[in-house]
Formats: sequence, C-alpha cells, structure tokens
Amino acid sequence: MLNAKLKRACEKYKEQAKWPADNDKFHFRVAKRSDYENIYKLFEASFGESRSKEHIEWKYWDHPTATPFAVIALDESEKVIAACTGMKKKAWVNNKVSYGVMLWDICVHPEVRGGGKLFRDITYGMQIAINEEESVNWGFGGQSKPNIIKMGKRWFGYHMILSLKTWELRLNTYPALEKKIGKAAKVLAPLFNTFLKLPAPNNSWNMKHIKRCGEEFNQLWEKERALYSTVIWRDAQTLNWRYVDNPLFKHSIVGAYNAQEELKGYVIWRTYIEDGKKVSTILDLWHGEDEKLAKDLIATAANSAKKQGSNYIRMALEKNSTTQIAFSNINKSRISPFIEDDNIITSMMLGRDPFQHSQEAYEEMDTVTEGENWFYCQGDVDFRD
Repeated sequence: MLNAKLKRACEKYKEQAKWPADNDKFHFRVAKRSDYENIYKLFEASFGESRSKEHIEWKYWDHPTATPFAVIALDESEKVIAACTGMKKKAWVNNKVSYGVMLWDICVHPEVRGGGKLFRDITYGMQIAINEEESVNWGFGGQSKPNIIKMGKRWFGYHMILSLKTWELRLNTYPALEKKIGKAAKVLAPLFNTFLKLPAPNNSWNMKHIKRCGEEFNQLWEKERALYSTVIWRDAQTLNWRYVDNPLFKHSIVGAYNAQEELKGYVIWRTYIEDGKKVSTILDLWHGEDEKLAKDLIATAANSAKKQGSNYIRMALEKNSTTQIAFSNINKSRISPFIEDDNIITSMMLGRDPFQHSQEAYEEMDTVTEGENWFYCQGDVDFRD
C-alpha cells in the first residue's frame, strides 16, 4: 500500500510531470555513450571546473555495479545545452536486490539559463526515461542545499529523508591556538597536544589496515545486509572501486577481526586539505549494529588520522543511530561548528503514469522514502568526487 506521503507525491506528479516537448530551440532525448564527452564539456561550462580523463573514466565507466544514465537537451546545432545525469546504483531494499539512481551533475549552460524551465524539463525527462528504460523507480542524493530541496519538493516530489549532523574529534590543538595567538601556536601546540587524550580501542578486536578488500568483505556483506531495509551495495568489488581505486583521494581502511580471524566490521576514511588544514572524514563505517565495535573503529581511525597529520576526524551522522551514539559517547566529541548539516533526499522515478506500478514497486518506494529505513554513510554519494 502507498503511504500518505507517497500518495500526495503521485497525485502532484501526475499533474505536472511530462516528457519535455521539443520546440524550435531545443529537443530532448536520452543520452548515448557518444554524448558523454559533450556532457562533460557542459559540466565544465556550467560549474567552471574540469575533470581529468582518469576521473571521468573512474566515475562514470569503471563502476562494477552502476551504469550512467542521462537525459539531455540539444540546440539546433546538436550542442548539449542541458543535462540531468545519474548513476543507476545497486542496493539492497526489502531483502532483495534493487536499483535506484543517484542524481548528480544536473546542469544548464549559462548562455540559456532563465527561470529554471530547462532544469525542470530535463529532470522530469530523467524521472520518466529511467523508469521506462531501466525499471528504476527511486532516486537519491546527498549534500542537498535548502533552496534545492524547496524547489525539488515543489517540482519533483523530493522527500528529505535524513539530515545528518557532523560530529568531530579534535586531533591537534594548533588550529584553535592559531586563531587566538597566531604564529606562536606552532611553539605551544605540541605542549597542549600532550594533554589531548584520544580514545583507545578496548583491544577486543584485531584491527588490521587493509590495502584491498577481499572475500571476507563479501561474506560480511552477505551475512549482515539484511539488518537494514535500505542499504547501498557494499561488496568487496564496489568498496575497492569507491575507495582503493579512487584516482582523486587516498583512503584508509581498517578491518576489525575477532579471535577466529573473521571480519566483523570496518571503517574507511579520507584525509584531505580543507582551508589549508588536514582533516579526515569517515565515509563508511560498518559495525553490524554493535555500538562497542563502532566506538572502537572510530577510536582506531582517530588515532591513525592523528598520525597522518589530521587536525580533526569527522563523520556526518543520523541522530540516534548506533554510529551517532557511539561517536557521541567518546570523550571530547562534539557536533562540529564548522560544517553544515548534510541533507539527504529521495525522489521517485515514476514514469508517465505514477499509479501503474506493481505492488512490490510501491512497497519499495514506501521503504526508501523513510529515512529510518536507511543505513547511510557519506561515501554512498559522490563526496567531493
């Protein structure tokens, strides 16, 4: 059965969502592989940043379980002037394999912007086309800004399912001292750091640094994925693509093993430069709902990140989740005053008639539109990638 929220979205969608009509300026279609080079050029023109060939190949074409999909608008010269792009991503929903789409790189060329009509048209086109051609009926995205969510609710039936607050542990006193006393912080920070006690794991686990995820990650995934109603795919091949083979950032992976050498959980973080300072962000933490294990994995990551020279270790967390409780129970942890909430949305890919889906499809939609059904980490989306 449809929940009331989704019923309202379907009613609204039926009235306004149409495949965009061609006109004397633009025509619309689903992108072919040969169109993507021009989609990348549009991205560069729209956002003022370029991507290397290595980055593009990894992000769009090397993913082991995901495939790109896009709806584009072209002008009279066949130039791509607007695109709604996403990845058809494998997930586990209601104890079965499911496919959603992670929407990204929605852009309109600066020369033809005005009023948001093209943005709306290509996004409606994506909702219709991916449902009809790929049997995808839900989408999601992270790091959504309030103005985009407001517009998305009105036009596309967005549901904000999670609002994550970033928790952090300070690993170095230097940034705070620098703000207060300037250059003298270089001298005093090492002294103050001796009083900065980091959490220590309780030695219940054998913590191992992982160079590449192996079969034990597949076994853990298959054993514990049923703990969650909605979770993005996390087998070894996908984790290796996302973190080990990432051409942009270096990631650290630590696995927790029991006395029988069985993998029981893992933590993955990224260390990078932000505002001239090194920081580390945990992008994935699998703990099987074991709060003590989660706390130990966070502690292990924190101590390792400090050795890497990070000033903070952070993780964006859902309130009252096992991970958030574990992080908040670490001495001196706090909600970061520097980072905005990370808002996660879902959007239904309902096709031309939102009331003509199977009962199984509606049950899937009902599940993914409730944040409490998700196990979600920031690495599930394109975090700075």
